[in-house]
Amino acid sequence: MGKVYYPGDQDEPGEFCSALAIGDSWFWYPNTNLLETLVRHKRTSVDHANVRLVGYLGAQLQDYVGAGRYAGQVRHWLSPNFNDFSEFYISGAGNDAVDYQLALKPDCTGAASAADCLDPQGADELLRRVSEALGALIHNIRWAYRDDDVTRPIFVHGYDYPTPDNRGFKLGPVQTGPWLAKAMNARNVPQDMPLRCGIMRILIDRLNVEALAPFDVPGNEVHYIDSRGTLRHYPDPAYKSDWTNELHPTSAGFKRIFEQHWIPRLQPYGIVR
Repeated sequence: MGKVYYPGDQDEPGEFCSALAIGDSWFWYPNTNLLETLVRHKRTSVDHANVRLVGYLGAQLQDYVGAGRYAGQVRHWLSPNFNDFSEFYISGAGNDAVDYQLALKPDCTGAASAADCLDPQGADELLRRVSEALGALIHNIRWAYRDDDVTRPIFVHGYDYPTPDNRGFKLGPVQTGPWLAKAMNARNVPQDMPLRCGIMRILIDRLNVEALAPFDVPGNEVHYIDSRGTLRHYPDPAYKSDWTNELHPTSAGFKRIFEQHWIPRLQPYGIVR
């Protein structure tokens, strides 16, 4: 079993990290996340089982580039002293969408459909910001390795369809969220769960299709991992077995996403068996 090295963790003697991961809470969620699933999985190669992680819970993609609050950490690990990673993982856009109020119209009172609630200009601006930041991050990785003969693979994951059911995260005295229902309540979205789930379906589809997937072009070694439709969601009464709250899968949910969608993309590189 490998290890996720969080900021401040020192490499254990004789160990090295093959991957640099940059991203939001699907890489950070306590004890159960995509990276912890990867390093603990029985099919993960010993040579690829240690991952260095930068960023933090709640981070947006723009925080990792330019003058972003974690851009210095990224530059540090991409500097000549450390740029010996063989693969990269990027997780982002979820927090961008939440902080952008899900691209909802200012007042959705009386909306008859999910599409009625979304602000076309706001959605376009959200997608532009995500695409711009992701492109800059990919560029920075490529620039750090521009003199190498081998192009390292970059894996960018998307998100599945969440249920805005007002469940947040709580661990002892620490509590955050809910995120989706809170944003919808603030914009007067009708208390209609099918409509609210429809909003999230439209938004998740657009994030995946318009902001993330376009970077996956044959030959450029950027691999978009599509997770949509893997986990259960409302109205399936068992969806809470797949989602621990509005935004984060359970350990079983993360494992299902990893096994169904990550393993096929990682296997050609020997990262998993």
